[in-house]
This record gives sequence, structure tokens and C-alpha cells, in this order.
Amino acid sequence: MGRQKSIRTLRRAVSVLFIVPIIIVIYVLLTKGPLVDTSKYVVLEQEKDIISLDRLSSTYIGINNKQIVKVTQDGVTAYDFDGEELWSDTLTLDNYIVRQRDPYIAIANKMGNTIMIFSDKGKQGEVTCQNPIAYFSINKNGKVAIIENLDDSHIVSAYDSKGNSLGVQRVSHIKEKNAGYPIVVEISPNDELLLASYIDVDKPVLTSNLLAIQIQKPKEEKIDNSLYGIEQRDNLIYEIEFIRDNEWVGIGDKSITWYTLDGREIAKQENIFAHFNPYLVKVSNYGEGFLPIISTTDFNKNTIHKQNELSYFNVKGEQFFNIKLNEPATYFYTDDRGVIIGQRSLFTGYNKMGTKLFEFNTALDVSKVFYEPERKKGIAVTKDKVILLKSKKEGK
Repeated sequence: MGRQKSIRTLRRAVSVLFIVPIIIVIYVLLTKGPLVDTSKYVVLEQEKDIISLDRLSSTYIGINNKQIVKVTQDGVTAYDFDGEELWSDTLTLDNYIVRQRDPYIAIANKMGNTIMIFSDKGKQGEVTCQNPIAYFSINKNGKVAIIENLDDSHIVSAYDSKGNSLGVQRVSHIKEKNAGYPIVVEISPNDELLLASYIDVDKPVLTSNLLAIQIQKPKEEKIDNSLYGIEQRDNLIYEIEFIRDNEWVGIGDKSITWYTLDGREIAKQENIFAHFNPYLVKVSNYGEGFLPIISTTDFNKNTIHKQNELSYFNVKGEQFFNIKLNEPATYFYTDDRGVIIGQRSLFTGYNKMGTKLFEFNTALDVSKVFYEPERKKGIAVTKDKVILLKSKKEGK
């Protein structure tokens, strides 16, 4: 009997030893995101040219769901990482603007009235407005938020990926007192809210009014479908970023504020002067959120002498990673896996925990670098070509 009891006790002990590591792994995945081997970083070098670009033409190169996307005045083309064409669409563009939120891309001519919407499968639809488009954005589901510009007013509206209206249209007349000028609009990742930042210049102090408009039919009748408004004095809110599906950040020239989807303030950070506007091409819901910012501590100095630093903030507004950059940043790319920073000829990638992933130093005139951690390969973009990068060695 005693021997059987000892065996049962031993089995329970073994079970505990087996379960505990699993619990630890699950906890790390939920709080910190996917596990990554961070012991070494990759040094990249050129492997081969994969796409030729017209030096005299305006060309946009981006990464969309592991596809290389090229936008020119003649249209849009998607390639794999070997340079093989996957799909294309002919367009007639002039001075175009590209907005991207993986896996969707929106393209429009500056102050035109049509927006073309693409996914990693090709063209999905287009939005046609009656008035010139002053600003637009796209969310991860292909929903588009737009600011239309009229002579004496502005229209804020929302559409789906096929170009159908989502029933939101808010008009603000310039002559109306406290109407304000809309400067940025974003649709939440769950497609429920349209957030807009209006600038009121008629008050003694410049004021940003953040307005949340419900897209889906409200449970109770509300005027203009407005759920709430937030006023920030002496702070120009020029960027709205969702760092998780239900948390967003208002980024201003004087302070940055974190909010829940229902408008409750979570935290505020003062005097963070963003050198690059943060823009998450893809948002991750792993862990406690991830907002990377390249800021400058010497706001009044010229670009050459500014001291830049890279900081990560979570959804609580807490800084959990910070490094000072030895040279000013000239390029900044952010997605759900981390950031890539360009400092003239040096490009460096960090994951969203702050661990260095890769380094690429080049004598070429490279404007952009993208990286695929799974393959330990990347691409570099110059004026006349896209170059595939491979791992040369690993550094410590």
C-alpha cells in the first residue's frame, strides 16, 4: 500500500514538472509574443537583383503579406521574394499617395476623387467621391476613412473595401464656430468606430478635438452617431494609431495619450517629440501592445545634430525599451514584429522586445530595407532596382 502511494506521489511530481514548463511557455507567448532566438543577429549582404525600377519614374515599394508591391504611375504589381510576378493591375496615376495596412493597400492621386483598394489577392474595389480627397486611411479589413475638401467645408466619411458607403458622413463648415478642421481619420480594427482629429484655431489656445463616430447601427439613437469627444488644449493631434484592436493612441506635438476604445484615458506622456510619425503597417494583439517611436531630445537643433532615440511603449503608456541612436534616423519602418531603422548607409532591425535582429551596411544609395525573420532574408530598395539580401554571418 505504501509503495503504491509512493508511486502515485512520484507520478504527480513528474506531472507537475511536465506541466510547469508548458504553463511558462504559454504565459510568455501571451504576454511577450512569439518566442524568438535572440542570442545572435544576422548580418545581411547582397544576393541578387530581383526587380528593375525606372529611375525617372516615381516608384513606391512596400511589403504586403510577404509580397513585394511596386506602385508606379502606370499601375501596381506584386512579386514574390524571388522577383516572380504574382499579379498586376493597370492604373493611370499622377502624383499618387499610398496608404498600407497589411494585407490591404489604398492608392489615390493627390487631391483626386478616387481611391483604389488592393489586397494580397489583387484589386478589391474603389471609392469615388464627389469632392477632392484631402486625406485617407485604411484599416486591416480594407475599410477606408476619408476627408473630402470643399471650398467652405469638409466631409468625413467611411467606406468598405468594395467602395460601398458605411453610412458615416459628417460635414463641418468652416464658417461655423468651433467646427474645426479635420486633419486625420482612422477606422478601428473592429470596424466599429471612425476616429477623427479636428483642429480648432478659433480658441485662445490651439485645441484638438478627437471625435469618435459609431459606424455600426447604434443601440440607442444618438445625434450624428457620435459616441464621445475628447478635447486636448495646446496639443496638435496629427496621428491616430491603434496598437491593439481595442486600444488607440493620439499622437500630438506636445504629448501622446493612450485610450481605450470607449474613450477612457489610460496614460499620457509629455514632451515626446516624434522624429518620424509612428505608423504600424500591421498591428499585433500579442502581449501588452507595442508602439515604437523615434523621438528627438533636441527639438530645436537641425537634423544633423539632433540626438534620436528609439523607444517602445505598451498599452499602459509605459516605456519598456529605449536606446539612443549614434546617428540621426533617415528611415523608419514598423509592423507587428518590430522596427527597421536606417541611419544613412546602416540599416538595423529590432524585434518588438528590443532585441537586435539584423544589420545591413551598404555603399549603395538604399532608401528602404525590409526583412523576413523566418527566412533570414530581406530586400533593399534603390532608385533603379530591388535587391534580395541574404544572411552573410551572425554577429553577437
